[in-house]
This record gives sequence, structure tokens and C-alpha cells, in this order.
Amino acid sequence: MQAISPRATWRPTWPAWIGAGVLLLAAAHRAVPGKFEGHWLFVTPVLIALGVLVLRRLWEQPPVYSLCAAIVLSIFSGAWSRIGLGGLPLNRLFVLLVILQFALRAPGIAGLPKLQVRSVHILMAFAAIYATVSAIVAGTLGDQVGLLHLTDVFGVVPFVLFFLAPSIFAGEREREALLATLVGLGLYLGVVGALEALGPRALVIPSYINLTDISATGAIRVSGPFQSPVAMGFGAYACAVASALALQKWTSRRARLLAMLSGAACLFACFATLERGVWIAAVVATAVPALLTRTGRRWLVPGVAAAFLVISLALVVSSQLASNTAQRASYDRSVWDRQNQTAAGLRMVADKPLFGFGWDRYRDNNHEYFRQARDYPLTGDVQGITIGEPHETLPLHDTYLAYAVELGLVGLALWALSLLAAVLSAILRRGDPALRPWRLALLALALFFAVISFVDPHEQPFPMIVLLLWAGIAYGPPSSRPLSSTSG
Repeated sequence: MQAISPRATWRPTWPAWIGAGVLLLAAAHRAVPGKFEGHWLFVTPVLIALGVLVLRRLWEQPPVYSLCAAIVLSIFSGAWSRIGLGGLPLNRLFVLLVILQFALRAPGIAGLPKLQVRSVHILMAFAAIYATVSAIVAGTLGDQVGLLHLTDVFGVVPFVLFFLAPSIFAGEREREALLATLVGLGLYLGVVGALEALGPRALVIPSYINLTDISATGAIRVSGPFQSPVAMGFGAYACAVASALALQKWTSRRARLLAMLSGAACLFACFATLERGVWIAAVVATAVPALLTRTGRRWLVPGVAAAFLVISLALVVSSQLASNTAQRASYDRSVWDRQNQTAAGLRMVADKPLFGFGWDRYRDNNHEYFRQARDYPLTGDVQGITIGEPHETLPLHDTYLAYAVELGLVGLALWALSLLAAVLSAILRRGDPALRPWRLALLALALFFAVISFVDPHEQPFPMIVLLLWAGIAYGPPSSRPLSSTSG
């Protein structure tokens, strides 16, 4: 077999990095001028200079480190202003750095396998182009919320990461880095979830989390840094899956104990979201893969029994959690919301079936499609009890139906087929046996995502990023031999 020639790389000189720092300083001054007043007049330039030094270091390193940082920081997406960073999207900046490393041939990618375009990537490109054209026609591409949902949530950025993942995570060391990242993230999410549900809530960090987890009934629903119980449920479950995989692969007793604690804490956080969709998704996503393996079938019943005992003990110890759970389990309003929204959404699809109302146009056009049912109240349009109350319009609590309404059946088909092709091509591929556990874990994540998409709105970037990144990893390296490292 002929050796693959190393790729030429680009290593910017110091003047280029100094110029980049000046540009960042000017952009920061224009975006957040308040950060250049008082003591910030000194602190902000110093922070930008340190940031440039970090970027220069990361430019020389494999992109796995920047991508792991982006995954961790994505849990704070939409909350940067609450943290005090003036809306600076750190997660997107790290993703941009990864993309630029490939586009500009950074030294860090010199030893990675070359990227390979497959038919699923072309399908994803069509889906992204279709949604972008829909946003342009609907006039929502210039809207910040609509644009960010298009790039982060619908899938433009996750599609790109799916394309890059087989190369970035071609080696075992890179995959181990991701597992360690998710296990550590799981510990954080689990601890935060426990503090939200059981207290003391004063220890929850960042503090903005305490302002976003009170439901309409007054019950505390764990939402974590995502500001969404649904995204928290997926994030905690994904980290629990990573912990289970780490428990299988790691040999150190201390590392295995850490993985066990992370997984257990994450499963409790899933329960504490008090989202029935998350509960159902966790049961389905755990049971189906477990039944497909001998080891899974052996541990399924003991695992379910252990989870039941832990949750029961928590309910006994915390009367507040027990009260919140009872309120949520018997809360009919959310059921009425979904019934009304589904009926309105189906009427909208029937009105414009092929191309829909346009990207991010559901909330502007749904009011006239709600009808009073005979056996339940008319809710689901706004946060209030009935239509007409001056509250924020609710999103459609069904991802598939939401895309059918806004993008039409054509757009829904492109999006759904892109995800299905990505997941199935990875799960069914015959390749490196070391990736078999990753493929089984991908099945669990895909089932969880598929279930919650039926009953909850899809508004956070973390689920799509992790799902498609994991699918790219499970598919395996695009070539059998990595490139030899080189300096340029």
C-alpha cells in the first residue's frame, strides 16, 4: 500500500497573530463598549491578549481539544450574557476554530486522515440549503433567533461536525479524550441537577440556573445550564451513556469509580427534570440496546431495580422532590397544550403541505389555526391559561411537526432522512471492532433523541451536536491509514 503524503500546513507568524488580536480588540469595543470602561479598560485588552495566545497554542494542536471545549461550552449556549460575558458565544468560537483548522490547513490536522465526502453529506447539504432558502424567503435569516436556530439547532453546524468527526476522532486517544470530557461534564450536570432538586440551591453554579427551572405549577424542574429540562435530560443521558462506555473501557479503579458516579448522577438528573418525555425516552433508549446484547440483557433488570431504589430513596428523603414529582405527574395542562398544538400544526400542514410557512414562522402564523375542542381547554398557544393572555407564544412541542409546518413535508423529509442516513450508516457499517460499543451507544442516543423529538420542542444545540458527532465517530475513520505528522 502506497504511503500517504503529508499535507502542507500553514503556521501564521507573530505579526499575523498580533493583527488578529487588534481586530478582536476593535470588534469587542464595537460589540460591548461597556467592557472598556473603568477597570475593564485594562482587563479586557489583557483577556483578549491571553485569548490570542490560547488560540495560537490550539492552532498547533489536534482539533480534538478545541472541539471538546466547544461541546462543554455549548451547554451555556444562549446564556452568555447571564454569565457576564456580554453575549460572547465561546462555544461557537471554538467550533469556528476547528473549521478554520481544516480550511486553512493548521499544523494540528497534519497527521489526521483526509476528509471523505459521502452521499449522506450531500443530503445534509441539500437540507441545509433548503432551510436557508426558506429562511431567506420568509425573511427570518436576518433575525438573530431564527439564524441561530438554523445554524445550531436545525443542523448546519452539527452537519459540519458530522463531516469532520471521522477524521478528528480517528484515533483511540482522541476518542478517549471525548469520553473523559463527557464523564467530567456528566459529573457537573449530575451535581447541578441534585442541587437543583434537593438543595441547597445556593450552591448551584452559575446562579442564573435557579431562575429558569420553576414550572407553571411552581414545581422545580431541573433545567441545568441549558435553561431547558428537555435539553438537560438529553445532556445528562448522553453523559450517562458516555460513562457506561468509559466504565467498559477504563481499567483504573479510580477512573471507573468516577465513571460510575457520573453515570448515576446523570440518571438522577434525567428523572429530576420531571419531563415525562425524558422519562419515556430514557426507558426506551436504555431497554432496546440492552436487549440486543447478552451483557445488556443480564444487567437490565438489576440496573432498573437499582435506579428504582435510588429514585425511591430520593423521594423519601426529599419531601419537596416528592411533591414536585406528584404535581408534574398529574399536571394535565401540558397534555392539553400538546393536543391543541398538534391539532393546530396539522391544520397548518394541511394548508401549506409542501414548503410550509417558512423557517421560524410558526409563532407568527399559528393563532388562527387553534380551535376549541369539546373535552379539554384551549391552551398551548401562549404561556397563559387561555388564548388572549399577554404572554410569550409557546413553541410547537413536536420537532417533526414543527419542521413540517415551517419547512413543509419536503424540508421535514430532507432533515429526517439526513439524520436517519447518518445514524444507520454508522450503526450498520462493518468496520473496526473497537467501534462496536460506540455504535451501540449511538443507537441509545438516537432512540432518546427520536422519542423526545415527538413530545418536546428542539431548541438547544447540544442534542444535535452530540448525536451527529457521535454518529461520525461510530462510522469510523475515512481512511485506513492516518497521515504522518509534519511541520509546515
